[in-house]
Amino acid sequence: MLINNNIQAVTGAYNVSSTGSARRNGSVDRAHKADEVVFSNEAQSFSNMLQKIRGMDESRAEKVEALRQQVADGTYEVNGKDIADHLLNARF
Repeated sequence: MLINNNIQAVTGAYNVSSTGSARRNGSVDRAHKADEVVFSNEAQSFSNMLQKIRGMDESRAEKVEALRQQVADGTYEVNGKDIADHLLNARF
């Protein structure tokens, strides 16, 4: 092999070929690995609760009808203190 004082060209060609093979080898390794997803206990618990909620009726028809009748009759009364207590207990 004859090199005409052009060492930069030779080393440049060597660098391109060696990095190219390294990239190819890395992509082959990645192709053989399978992706894996692991859910935390909290995520699994949330998923279970969500499935139970989805299985429930959206509203309790009897209670909704009773409240509708009370509002129509004018007998439905709201206690502000009870509402505030429930909001505070639910929040804290």
